[in-house]
Amino acid sequence: MEFPDNTAPIPESTFGQEAFLRRWYALRERGEVGLTNLFAAPMTNASWDSCRRTGAWLGLLLFSAMKRRRMVAVHNLQLAFPGIAQRRALQIARRSAQNFGMTFCEFLHLNGASPQSIHDYVTVEGEEHLQAGLERGKGLILLTAHFGNWEALGARAAQMFPLTVVARPTSNPGVQSHLDRIRRGVNMELISSAQGARPALRALRQNKALAILPDQYAGPNGLVLPFFGHNTSVWPSVAHLAMMSGATVLPSFGVRQKPWMTNGRFIAKIFPGYQVSAGNDKNQIVREGTLRMIAELENIIHQHPEQWMWLHRRWRAADLGK
Repeated sequence: MEFPDNTAPIPESTFGQEAFLRRWYALRERGEVGLTNLFAAPMTNASWDSCRRTGAWLGLLLFSAMKRRRMVAVHNLQLAFPGIAQRRALQIARRSAQNFGMTFCEFLHLNGASPQSIHDYVTVEGEEHLQAGLERGKGLILLTAHFGNWEALGARAAQMFPLTVVARPTSNPGVQSHLDRIRRGVNMELISSAQGARPALRALRQNKALAILPDQYAGPNGLVLPFFGHNTSVWPSVAHLAMMSGATVLPSFGVRQKPWMTNGRFIAKIFPGYQVSAGNDKNQIVREGTLRMIAELENIIHQHPEQWMWLHRRWRAADLGK
């Protein structure tokens, strides 16, 4: 093979590595789809109690097998709660993994759950805040997080009013197709975060409710702000959309009730709403609105730390040094 004069030849080993990585990613994608399909049918037809118990064991299995994620979770907890004992951090991280497993199985169950079953599984607290926000006529932004069971929260909310969910696509198209099908089955309208702000603003201007989960790492598109006292990249989308539309931001979280195995049902806790006022200095307004959002997230996580997704690599070295 000939190369242009200004291009260095690619070592043969690189071709082998690329081929290996392609095969590995393809195998991993098939494995993820297979795992989803493996659990889908039995969880669809199971009871809520069976889903929780199966999910709890699945979460423990993943927690035991994924050493790197386990270390990430403990590190996150040590950053968020200075002075926390190693044993306590491990306990919270383990419970967080169990909650994730339970949420996964409960989500699959939504595919077969009746509307009445969903209604009974998720009790709403603070419905008056929803009504007050809708009466303003400028739409609602449901500020939520990967906390408790965010999917059951969405399914219950979609029974009460038209709900549009801004979702970040997964890297696996097969799994994404399955997730989208279940969400649409419980009357959620979906917007990909890759579509930008226009579809979201259109929904708000129609006085619809827009659910956003901005608690994960935002990368280069985020604002570097303190979260639990440590700098990290945070999505500014909630503040930006609220400023542009005049919508009310409603902190809303599906809180799992204790004891998880014998109860495990949810209270959809809807807190008083707030607005992000427009002004001349838009950057400062978005920054202040994002800080308000962070405070709401910190508040609910402080109350129920075991229900948040600590396995996610929330803080990165590059941001912590800023």
